Amino acid sequence: MNEMKEKKPGKLVFIGAGNMAEAMIRGILKTGLYRSDSILVSDIDAGRLEYFQRELGITGLSDNKQAASTAQVIVLAVKPQQAVTVLHELTGKLPDNILLISIVTGFTTEKIMASLGQTARIIRVVPNTPALVGSGASAYCCGNGTTDEDAHLAESILKSIGIAIQLKEPLMNAVTALSGSGPAYVFYLVEALLKAGREVGLTEEDARKLVVATVTGSAHILLETGLQPDELRRRVTSSGGTTEAAMEILNKKKVQQTIIAAVKAAHKRAKELST
Repeated sequence: MNEMKEKKPGKLVFIGAGNMAEAMIRGILKTGLYRSDSILVSDIDAGRLEYFQRELGITGLSDNKQAASTAQVIVLAVKPQQAVTVLHELTGKLPDNILLISIVTGFTTEKIMASLGQTARIIRVVPNTPALVGSGASAYCCGNGTTDEDAHLAESILKSIGIAIQLKEPLMNAVTALSGSGPAYVFYLVEALLKAGREVGLTEEDARKLVVATVTGSAHILLETGLQPDELRRRVTSSGGTTEAAMEILNKKKVQQTIIAAVKAAHKRAKELST
């Protein structure tokens, strides 16, 4: 880790000071990958810049070009509708052959390069919102000209906020549909369970405690045992019991097929947004 710092004395610059940038910076500082004096953040929101300085000791600038000029690595963390404007603004202002890590939804490495208009080593990342609590699931792909060291750095940053896997770029839309949008699917299930809990007589508080513990506990079983979910489901489902009665309804309503169809719809939309 210290060797990496010696090789990368320049700044790590975040363009965009949103929640994901904050999560990544918190993870980076916690693991010691970079010190606070080696990180800059740029954003037009003065309040967010003040927050980063006060809470994290990170210097903020309102000028993207000024911030980028000092960078050895840039993390592009802006909204998709802002990305083209920001990339055009940075054209010709970046150090030669800079490493640009993008978490912009729907922007391929080719699209980023075309919008930037200058040579850069580009790594595209699809993170998800559990990164905000250090439990993210991220996938990344490397554009042309990136090095093994670039991939190692990107993976180290992503592992500071959860797990990270490297994939080929054609699979990134699938990641967007599965884990990128995935937390919404889980929250949707939790919403339904909470409503069901209230309808069978539990208070909101008690239902929430039970449901959250059930979801997190079930995830831990998957992690700790390594067993397949269908095997674990069968172990919970006794013949003639309460779980079997519930599963009969879920199967009758084709809930599994509906979830698969939902992910495929998200995948289709992700491909549309990437063109």
